Amino acid sequence: MSVILIIVDIIFFLGAAFNIYWQSQIEIKSIYKVSSLIFAAFIGAWLLFAPTDQLSYIIMVALFMLLNIMNGVGGIGSKKIVINGFYSGVLDYSQIIHVTLIPIELQGSKPKVAVIFNTKRPQQVEMNFNASYKDIQKFLDKKLSNEVSVEVGQI
Repeated sequence: MSVILIIVDIIFFLGAAFNIYWQSQIEIKSIYKVSSLIFAAFIGAWLLFAPTDQLSYIIMVALFMLLNIMNGVGGIGSKKIVINGFYSGVLDYSQIIHVTLIPIELQGSKPKVAVIFNTKRPQQVEMNFNASYKDIQKFLDKKLSNEVSVEVGQI
């Protein structure tokens, strides 16, 4: 059993290193996805009822919690889009075929924008930013190819 836990530890460590690398490339940070933090708290509370003194298990749980907390971070990076949430990862700019920007304007608050990236695969990635849609649009114009259509929608 210990060998399996050590293998899982290595996989989780490599996942954390992957996240650290791509999250360091973020130039415009999206709003933190709190759902991954809630999931981490739920799993952490559950694991408190199964205490152990096996070091490889403790490391696995710590790395699992770290990965869940890190999965809430996302944004538009210099090389790729860093997707946040439970199914986090990266999205290459060449895979994007359409972008929809939806400005969210509430009186007395900062401008926000919801951005929906449609990819060549039948996939949509949605992210929210604390920025105006014009700032996001300017930044995306530099990163995306000319074939990608950028649409400004409304709520």
